[in-house]
Amino acid sequence: FVVIIVGGIGSVKGAFVAALLIGLIDTLGRAFLDDLFKIFMSTTAAENSAPAISSMSIYLIMALILSFKPKGLFPPRLR
Repeated sequence: FVVIIVGGIGSVKGAFVAALLIGLIDTLGRAFLDDLFKIFMSTTAAENSAPAISSMSIYLIMALILSFKPKGLFPPRLR
């Protein structure tokens, strides 16, 4: 759902780019956020909260993109 909305409803190119972007953000967040959080939190708290924050970041990115481009990254062309 998020991929189609962020990419632009009806845009195959947008869905592809959004899928790569969302997957990359989620994977990198899960890999590196716990190390970043360990600087500010205890080890247990950082390891428990990093996956949740990483999953939330997808929706935050969706809100950010849609606030600047309401029709998605690649809206379908009108004929």
